[in-house]
Amino acid sequence: MKHPYLYDALSRIHPITEDAWAAFEPLVELEAMPKGDYLVAEGQRAHHCYMLLEGIVRVYFNKNGDEYNKTFFGPGSFPTAITALLTQSPAELNFQALTDCRLVRFSFAGFRALFDDHRCFESLFRIIMEREWINKERHDIRMVTNDATTNYLIFREEYPGLEQLIPQYHIASHLGITPIQLSRIRAKLLQEGN
Repeated sequence: MKHPYLYDALSRIHPITEDAWAAFEPLVELEAMPKGDYLVAEGQRAHHCYMLLEGIVRVYFNKNGDEYNKTFFGPGSFPTAITALLTQSPAELNFQALTDCRLVRFSFAGFRALFDDHRCFESLFRIIMEREWINKERHDIRMVTNDATTNYLIFREEYPGLEQLIPQYHIASHLGITPIQLSRIRAKLLQEGN
């Protein structure tokens, strides 16, 4: 088995048969991506699914020349432009390496072609989509119902150690606040012993 880490990660989500894995593994490639490069950029067509082995990827969009961070991906996650893949349309979001990254990637078309013969992959894909939808909905609700301090504390819980790896303005953008507001929140929490 050439990619046991990917097999283990996917099998924890849904069991994969030996035959299914034998059909899937030839689609898998290792990729090193330097900091600043894009898995896919706004306006580009997406063709691959990714699993992040090392590093941090951010997802953002541009509006009137300003960047707004939607989410971050760390090791073990799947930073993939799913909407662009499913609709076969140009990506509306940017997936950028914030640090040097190591990833595995595989053709989405090739993966999807396995669904009829290997139902475990269709089930796996459905479960991943359900999880992503739940996470997105929870994030969207929090952003409009919580105050900035609460959202920052949730961010620290969801992405432990990330704020030591990336610039603070990326975190502020993700939280929908300015870097100055974030500095004030962090200073206040520090005074309170958090």
